[in-house]
Amino acid sequence: MSTRSVLRPHGVAVPLVPIDAPPPVRSDDRLAGVLASRRAPIVFGGIVFGAVAIQVLSNPVALAAEGPDAWNLPLPFAAVVAVILIGCAVQASSLAVSARWPAVGVGGCLTAYLALAFLLGIPLWLTGMQLPVAMALFLFAARRSLGRTALAVLGVSAAHLLSFAIWAASTGADLHRVLAFLAAQSVAFIGIVVGGAALGVWWGSRSRRLAVSRAEAEAATREHETRVRRAQEAERARIAQELHDVAGQHLAGLMVLADAAAATASGRDGDVMDLVHDVRAEGRFAAASLYGALADLRAVGGVPTESTRDLRTVRELGEFWQQRGMPVTLSVTGDIDDLPAVVSTTALRVVQEAMTNAAKHAAGAAVGVAIDVDESGLTLAVTNGPPRSSAPPAPGLGLGWGLDALRERVDLVDGALTAGPLPDGGWRVRMRVPAPTRVADGRI
Repeated sequence: MSTRSVLRPHGVAVPLVPIDAPPPVRSDDRLAGVLASRRAPIVFGGIVFGAVAIQVLSNPVALAAEGPDAWNLPLPFAAVVAVILIGCAVQASSLAVSARWPAVGVGGCLTAYLALAFLLGIPLWLTGMQLPVAMALFLFAARRSLGRTALAVLGVSAAHLLSFAIWAASTGADLHRVLAFLAAQSVAFIGIVVGGAALGVWWGSRSRRLAVSRAEAEAATREHETRVRRAQEAERARIAQELHDVAGQHLAGLMVLADAAAATASGRDGDVMDLVHDVRAEGRFAAASLYGALADLRAVGGVPTESTRDLRTVRELGEFWQQRGMPVTLSVTGDIDDLPAVVSTTALRVVQEAMTNAAKHAAGAAVGVAIDVDESGLTLAVTNGPPRSSAPPAPGLGLGWGLDALRERVDLVDGALTAGPLPDGGWRVRMRVPAPTRVADGRI
């Protein structure tokens, strides 16, 4: 049994989930299943008995119908019919138990045929009982190795040749006639038993291959389900971690600010209003964090996603579009590493949507991204020139956010998003998020 592990974002390890190995495949499962029920062996044996008995009895019945002078068998008609029915019943019963004991099936069918042949003086019309022998070898070969099958065919052929040789020698015929008789009978018998064994070898090989393929397909399905389940668990853990790290932090700040406002309520209206403004800012940040995490949760849909990107990966975004034929210039002023996580994530999504729209509606135009971070907050502008009719459209990401949805998200962080055309035919998207206020006396 093998295992695989996944490392979640934020350093949280996903528990190892075992991947089930394919179950062992037995080569005789399919053939055993054919005769697995209680009724199946009875039906199978009855069909074999009826088919062989009708074929073998047709000649004695025809002889008896011609009259006493045509009857040349060593036993009376009733006795011949009885022994034939008994021999066919033994062969049918032997085939019925071949699902569990293949060697018993071969031995029973061969013994019944040779015994009846000796008893009735080796009549040529008894060759119909060779078919159950070939069927028994088919079942044997389908469930045993090629070496054992070859030994079984050799043993059956040798037993047939020896039995017929003993009977032919007992007739007192000359050697030439005995050899000719044995050659004709052996070739016919060996041909049918070898054919049955060959079909059994082929059928067994195909069945085993199919069983292995089915087991591998089932194992692959189980592994896929395990991977999907593991990816879902990893994504849920990432979202939970983000809620804990970002939204939880702002919610804790809300409680601290509320306590501070309650403590300074009497006689300090100005400080109370400052604290109220801070409570509103922290509430916006908490709501934005929850909005982003829940949006990621809706986007999972059973498909593993990567960790949340923020403005620190904006250079990678620019390189992505440059490789697709978009001239991109990037200007970053200030430290974007210290931005609140929800602000940084929202800003990157604004850049993504603006560059996607530029690729769709202004193919070939140059795009400029300007990011300015200072004490007053974050200012972001994405500007593109007019479209070039000769340039082919660049492939877009198809984020599906839209400017209206982005405005709502930017508003949650107390920011503003504007978008509109430029005099030269271009387009500009601008985002402004002020820095959150802090209480001046250092209590928070």
